[in-house]
Amino acid sequence: MKSIFVTGTDTGVGKTIISSGLSAYLSIKKRLDVGVMKPFESGIESTGERNTGDTWILREASGSRDDASEINPYLFKAPLAPEAAAFMEKATIDMGRVTAVYNSLAARHDVVIVEGAGGLLVPITEGFFYADLIRAWETPVIVVSRLTLGTINHTLLTCGHLKSIGVKILGVILNDMEGENDMASRTNPGMLEKYLDAPLLGVFPHTPNLFEKGVDRQRLADLFEKHIDCSLF
Repeated sequence: MKSIFVTGTDTGVGKTIISSGLSAYLSIKKRLDVGVMKPFESGIESTGERNTGDTWILREASGSRDDASEINPYLFKAPLAPEAAAFMEKATIDMGRVTAVYNSLAARHDVVIVEGAGGLLVPITEGFFYADLIRAWETPVIVVSRLTLGTINHTLLTCGHLKSIGVKILGVILNDMEGENDMASRTNPGMLEKYLDAPLLGVFPHTPNLFEKGVDRQRLADLFEKHIDCSLF
C-alpha cells in the first residue's frame, strides 16, 4: 500500500490518535519511511513549525521532516468544514494543488498516512466531499469509530457508503475515547464484528492526555502494536 486514508464516523472520534499511532508503528516497528498528510485542518492558528494541532502531532509521530505546509496545505482558524472555513476566510481551495502535494509525498515516501476531518460527507469545496477525495486518490481506508453508544449505526453507515462508491476498507478501529466501560462499550465490538463487511482491527485503549507532554513515538508504536491487528500493514 502506497497510502492509507484514515477517516472517521464523526468529528472527535480520535482520527489523529489512530493516524499517529499507525505512523509511529510503521516507521519504528516496520522501519518504513512514512509521510503524513492532513490536507485540511481547521480550528487552529499556526505558530510556526511547532503547534498544538493535528499537523504537528502527525509530523512528530511519523518522524517526518517534511515542511508543515506540505503536510497541511490548508490551515483555517474557524473550526468548520473546509468549504465553510474557506468561505469565512475568503480563501479559495485549489484541489489541483492539494493533489500535487499528495503525489509529491507519495513519490518520496514508502507510505503516506492521510488523515481526514470529520466524516466522509464533510464538504471540502462546493459539491466535493471527503468521500470524493478518497475515491479520486484511490486510497484504501481505515475507519475510526467511537467505542460508546451509537457507534454501530455510525460505523455501518460509514462503511456502507464507502462500499457503495467502490473504496477498499482495510478495517475498522474502535477508539476508547471515554473509558466508560459501560454495557454498550463492552458489547459494541462483538455486534460490529457480526454485521461489518470489513475487519474489526481492534480497540485502541483509553489514553487520556496522550499528547499533553508532546508526542512519544515509541509509546504510540507500542500501543498500536499491542491493541491493533497489524497483519495488514
